[in-house]
Amino acid sequence: LAIRERGLGTSHAETARALSNCGIVRHKLGHHQAALQCHRRALEILETNPALGPGHPDVARSLCDLADVYDDEGEYAQALQLYLRAIGVSEECFGEGHPDVARALIGIGNVNMHRAAYKQARECFQRGLAIQERCLGKGHAAVATTLTNLGLAHEKLGDREVALSMHERALETQRRMLGDMHPDVARTYSHLGQTHEAKGDLDRAMECHSDALKIRELKLGLEHADTAYTLGRLGAIYRRRSNYRKAMEYFHLSLAICEKVLGPVHLGTAIAAHNLGGALQRSGEPEMAEVHFLRAVEVLQQQEVNTGTNHPFLQYAAESLDRCRQAMGQAL
Repeated sequence: LAIRERGLGTSHAETARALSNCGIVRHKLGHHQAALQCHRRALEILETNPALGPGHPDVARSLCDLADVYDDEGEYAQALQLYLRAIGVSEECFGEGHPDVARALIGIGNVNMHRAAYKQARECFQRGLAIQERCLGKGHAAVATTLTNLGLAHEKLGDREVALSMHERALETQRRMLGDMHPDVARTYSHLGQTHEAKGDLDRAMECHSDALKIRELKLGLEHADTAYTLGRLGAIYRRRSNYRKAMEYFHLSLAICEKVLGPVHLGTAIAAHNLGGALQRSGEPEMAEVHFLRAVEVLQQQEVNTGTNHPFLQYAAESLDRCRQAMGQAL
């Protein structure tokens, strides 16, 4: 990037592409604010470059890069707007059956997953997968990633056997194409573990999440949102096994990472706080549980203000807080 800025200037298209690459790497490392800064600069350069303009395919790709980070930041309305713009540009340039269109559709699917709109997510993933399989072939790594996304949507909708089949197909492809220790492999192990959890197969779920954690700690480090998520899943398994002390160890670590990486007002931080509250309540510490349940509710309420959307987890967290307070009142 520094070489291109010196040699080509700060408004050259190649400088924008270097910025995009920097943004992608920073996003993968969990440095979201730095990634946003890179992608915003790249998009501005590409849109105002007279040789490209707002209708160029590179602009559509830059829109998706920026939207990906907004999605992980919990800025779902902003992410959705950018993905829709990207679809419009890509369809105008290439038609409806291009992989760039698929990428934006899959991005919208991810936003819908985070909003718990699972049917809409499944539809987006199905449309994106059909385009990718037709253009890239069924053995492509990008197809495998979409397949496991679709599997997660099926799992959320109760189609667990379908979900398992998709995750296993995706994992086979990813291990063959990317190797056993790639972060995408960890992601599929995580989805596979989540489906086994839903089926009640806690031993297999533990194995999958442990495999995911091993990869994520090695490739992403401890201070990464994906690592925090996997720690939370392992904590949830220990909680279901009534090993609340062990669960709290994982939940404490998960919450600390979320606070540092995602910030205090983020859906992931709220979920981590709620998980810790549940373990504290079950281990006989209702006063501390109330603190964490209340924090989860307050974070989600602030999310509503920031994003204009009502996440269904807010009601669940509020009910947990209410039950905790009722139990404390009865104890008094």
